[in-house]
Amino acid sequence: MTEELILDCESFNDAVASLSKIFQSTPEKLKGLLSAKEIGAHFEMHWKELPDFRDYLYTVAESHLGFPLPLDAACWFHMTRVLPGTTFSEGILPLAAALPSLKERLIEAVDDHSLKAQLRHALHVSGISDHHYVNKTQNSIHWGPYAILVRDAASCAADLSQHDYLAMPEIIEDICNGFNDPIREELLAVFGAKLRPAVVKFTAPVDQDQEYIATALCYVHSMIQGGKLDTNSVICFDGENAPVLPHHILKVEFVDSNKAEW
Repeated sequence: MTEELILDCESFNDAVASLSKIFQSTPEKLKGLLSAKEIGAHFEMHWKELPDFRDYLYTVAESHLGFPLPLDAACWFHMTRVLPGTTFSEGILPLAAALPSLKERLIEAVDDHSLKAQLRHALHVSGISDHHYVNKTQNSIHWGPYAILVRDAASCAADLSQHDYLAMPEIIEDICNGFNDPIREELLAVFGAKLRPAVVKFTAPVDQDQEYIATALCYVHSMIQGGKLDTNSVICFDGENAPVLPHHILKVEFVDSNKAEW
């Protein structure tokens, strides 16, 4: 039985190993190619006549390493914050399906009786008066679930103009923003203390091999050339209101104080 070809960008070395298999090359040859200063220099000199950098780098890799093998799937990384003990036994749900239990978990996280009552009333009776919350909860285009291809992008989200979901998921921020200060700040502090940052790794079939491979190439190239990611290393998964099923989840990483538990 043929082994599935899966693009995995959990780490720099994982990405190099995946890309080497995809291009039927070696890690040494791949890294040697992406170490060439001429790649960036040529792009800077001729960028007006060239496609965007991702497509350009893909073409460079293809011309030196040959055509890549077709992907079966890619690994993705869903960033969130959850209560301790969360297992994702139901998979990763779209917002509409996840919202009822999310509301109860947020209420559970609050110890102060008065604050808990205010949060419960807003979530179940009066509603959250934040336009981002209303838009996301009423429009299925925002229901996801979402994930990123390159795991390292989570540690520098702000530098890449991305929301930092490990700091706090957007929907929870939106709920808090439905309250005036000091309640808003108190809720954010409570959730920041009670909810643990989590990274959920899962696989999903791919339908745009070149785009994903090009992003992985940019990740490896940016790390070799500058030691940090750039925006070409960012591409996102959108479940389009379909859940990530439990058997597609590979592992859950709880991240606290730069330490990981598996």
